[in-house]
Amino acid sequence: MTTRADVLIGVDELPAALAAGAQLLDVRWNLGEQPGAGFGRYLQGHLPGARFLDLEAVLTGPTVDATLGRHPLPDPIQLGAGLGALGIDPARPVVVYDEPGSYAAGRAWWVLRWAGLDARVLDGGIRAWLASGRPLDTEEPDVAVGEPLMLTTGQLPTIDADGVAAFDGVLIDVRAPERFRGETEPIDPRAGHIPGAVNRPVSGFWDADGLLPSAAELAAKLDLPTSPGGPVETPVAVYCGSGVSAAQAVLALASLGVDGALYPASWSGWSSDPGRPVATGAA
Repeated sequence: MTTRADVLIGVDELPAALAAGAQLLDVRWNLGEQPGAGFGRYLQGHLPGARFLDLEAVLTGPTVDATLGRHPLPDPIQLGAGLGALGIDPARPVVVYDEPGSYAAGRAWWVLRWAGLDARVLDGGIRAWLASGRPLDTEEPDVAVGEPLMLTTGQLPTIDADGVAAFDGVLIDVRAPERFRGETEPIDPRAGHIPGAVNRPVSGFWDADGLLPSAAELAAKLDLPTSPGGPVETPVAVYCGSGVSAAQAVLALASLGVDGALYPASWSGWSSDPGRPVATGAA
């Protein structure tokens, strides 16, 4: 069973982890921003030694089928080539970070773990690093480009659309409440949510500084059925708009020892299939 320490690392712990061989990746990205904007912020200042990991180019596969969503998972060849170009050693742990409200580090953590790498997220990201009084760097580190990594994906649970349709556990939609209710849909083909889903907005899982709250507070926000004084007893699956912020929710669940399955296509994939039903209003 995973714990908070298995998925997160604090800024005070990071220097020792790096000295022991951990690899640091900056994965700043925001939905809707211009391509290259995250890399531009990286060049303006990043944690010393960090390499830039491009969410769109490395952690997202080609969008050849709308029912697979706006951010389909990469195949092992694409992912292995992208990580190899950054000189990543799969035998050494990886720490990823972003900025509060981004959720890109959660996606990176999930994809790397799904591919068998030992990955953790820096709790609070770059904001926590700066708040601790530590410096940033503007120089890109020298990287010895390696061979493409040979990866075996599938090491975290996923669920496809047919599995979601037949799911008998708790299906969590982590989008904003107004999108869940179908009052607005700024991006995807149809408004609403998957029938049977419950709304637990991912924006409430982290505080304003991008730090994960206590286990008790997080469990209260998730409000999952548990045995008396015991663990969650029902299967859990998670989706969002396109599989990015849902991965952040899977990370939050993992910090509580809950293995949530990711629906990678999420609402963008489901709503692109006219044969899939849509619900509106509150759950």
